[in-house]
Amino acid sequence: MREILRRRAHLLPDLLLWAVLAATTVLDLLDGAASPPVAETAAALLCLTGALTVARRHPDAAVAIAMAFPLGQQFAIAMGLLDGFGLAPLATVAATAFLSGQRSARVRTVAAITLTAVLVLLGLVVAEAVVAGLDVRDLLSRLVDWVGAAIIVVGVVVAPWLFGRYLPWHRRLSRGGWEVAERMERARAADADRARLRERTRIASRMHDSLGHDLALIAVRAAALEMASTDTPEQRSAAAELRASAHAANLRLREIIGVLREETEVPAAEPVADLVQRATDAGMAIRLLREGPDPDPADPGGQAVHRVVQEGLTNAARYAPGTEVSVTVVRSAGRTRIDVEDTGPAGEGPVAVPGSGGTGSSGLAALRARVEGLGGTFRAGGTDRGFAVHAVVPDSTDSAAPAREVGDPGVGAGAAGTKGPGAASAEEEGEPTETRRALDEVRGRARRSLATALAVPLGLAAVLTALGFALLWWVSANSDLPAEDYDRLSVGDAREDVERVLPLFAYPERSVDPLPPAPPGAECRFYLVDHEGGLPPVYRLCFADGVLTDKGEFRRIDR
Repeated sequence: MREILRRRAHLLPDLLLWAVLAATTVLDLLDGAASPPVAETAAALLCLTGALTVARRHPDAAVAIAMAFPLGQQFAIAMGLLDGFGLAPLATVAATAFLSGQRSARVRTVAAITLTAVLVLLGLVVAEAVVAGLDVRDLLSRLVDWVGAAIIVVGVVVAPWLFGRYLPWHRRLSRGGWEVAERMERARAADADRARLRERTRIASRMHDSLGHDLALIAVRAAALEMASTDTPEQRSAAAELRASAHAANLRLREIIGVLREETEVPAAEPVADLVQRATDAGMAIRLLREGPDPDPADPGGQAVHRVVQEGLTNAARYAPGTEVSVTVVRSAGRTRIDVEDTGPAGEGPVAVPGSGGTGSSGLAALRARVEGLGGTFRAGGTDRGFAVHAVVPDSTDSAAPAREVGDPGVGAGAAGTKGPGAASAEEEGEPTETRRALDEVRGRARRSLATALAVPLGLAAVLTALGFALLWWVSANSDLPAEDYDRLSVGDAREDVERVLPLFAYPERSVDPLPPAPPGAECRFYLVDHEGGLPPVYRLCFADGVLTDKGEFRRIDR
């Protein structure tokens, strides 16, 4: 039932429109009529009903159906079947044209309907002139009336259609503005979430790098205390429990940090020598070999070198305690090679390697992503002697930046509907964003549609009006008999000689009021004394038996 009501929801506005147009049409046709025009009213309502019935599925056809009644009414007037022209049916044409502009916007169809209507009106004018036997001047006068009718057709078809075409773009522009505002609000919320995630990641990174390393060193100290203690078995047992607890706490810390940590930022690192010294002070047996100057610990490359050494020492302290660890850092030709290798049994302990399913995603795997993101290489795994970490890290350049890893909250932001790297670079270069381009396109189309809706009808009306006035002026100018030519004419002149100086058109006799009586047996013609505005006098020339028999000037009265 709800689906049926939804499908038929458009019926109510259509019925209201039909009721308004039907009432207007009936009242207009009944106004001033001596008897009710039953046939004319029935035809008007039939065209109105048919037009609104097909207006949704075939909006262009609705315009043609609505235009059929005014054209039929004009035909009946030309044939003498009707006396007056009703204006209310034109409202039906304008309404259907407006709806067609909203629903169809087919330029060729509405142009064809308009041109057809104008040509039909022109044909009726010519047919009426031929049937009535009008002369050329009267035909041209009727063409002026046709120009006025063409202007009305443009006003009730083209203008509403263009305004109907403009409204969807206006609504789209208004709706697009709110959509952009909503998208910006969502983007700001996403930016705040990413900022919180970056801060949480930064804290997790510091906890992993610093606290995890310190816990590993505590475990090393506890192991050394356990092995070197000469106290009672209870004290040695307590030292062993301390070492085990520190190791377990380190593992739990790595598991927790593995959930939170995504290495998007690298904290400032200490020199590699200081890092090795701290581990040595904690009881680790470390042999350090350095060649070349140390990389700058503030650069991404230097930070990566520090992290490789720190991760190697942490793994050695955790999984191979008491073994000797060799650390080699060789810097040459803009690259730094790092080798961290312990002498414990190969594969001893749950060494976290990429893909092992352990905590490597926040340790070695994340470290691999960082090094490879800087253009270096990374390798970690068991050896014949123990476990080794090998890495080659290039020195950073001015344009280098820390690599972003998979899962970085900044990566893929553009795909989530917010500003990604492409959008940022576009803004930095001053290029418009995709949203700005779409909004500018809709705004431009709306403005062009509105300008067209105003300019095209006004332009057509101006052209037709200018054509009508030019035609009127030409007809009037060629109906004017100059006074000097009139003075040269004399009664008794041959008709052929007189017609050589006469203008192209005679003034219509029905427009002369009062009409003076013509001499018996004479044929009279009237010509304007002056074609300017108002009611200028007219000359009358009468001919009989091929000669000019009478001439005179008459003034007309404005009744």
